[in-house]
Amino acid sequence: MISFGIARTIKNGESSMTDNLLRTMAIITDVSAADNINAMWATVITGIIVVFLILAVLIGLLYVISFFSNLGNKKKKETKPAAPAPVPAPAPVEVIEEDEDDAEIIAVISAAIAAYTAGDGKSYAIKKIKRAEKQPRSSWGNAGVNENTRPF
Repeated sequence: MISFGIARTIKNGESSMTDNLLRTMAIITDVSAADNINAMWATVITGIIVVFLILAVLIGLLYVISFFSNLGNKKKKETKPAAPAPVPAPAPVEVIEEDEDDAEIIAVISAAIAAYTAGDGKSYAIKKIKRAEKQPRSSWGNAGVNENTRPF
C-alpha cells in the first residue's frame, strides 16, 4: 500500500487542526490517518477519471450526431448541376443629373420653414440652400450609433 506522509504543524507545543481532524477520523473509523489519505487520493483520481471518460463519451456522441446530420447534406451536394446557368446582365441605370437651382425644391423648403415658424410672429428669409453630402450611414444608422455609444 502506498503511504502518503501526513503534514503536521506544531505551534507552541500544540498540534494543528488538520492533525486533530485526522486523529478524530482515525478514531471514528478505526483506520489510520495514512489509510484515510490513501482513500482520499483514490477518490480524487477516480473522480478525475470518471469526468474525463464522460467527456470522451460526450465528444463521441457529438461526432456521431454531426455525422448523421451531415448525411443528407452530402447527397444534396452531389446532385448539383455541373455548370450554373448564365445570369443575364442587369439593365443599365439612367443617371439623372439634377439642377443646382431647382425652383421646386426651394419652394418646398420655404413652405416647410414657413409652416414650422408660423406661430412665432417672426419672418425668416432663406439666404442659401446647399445639398448635404452623402453620408455613409442613414440617419437611423447614425441615431443607433449615437444611442449605443453615448457615455453612461
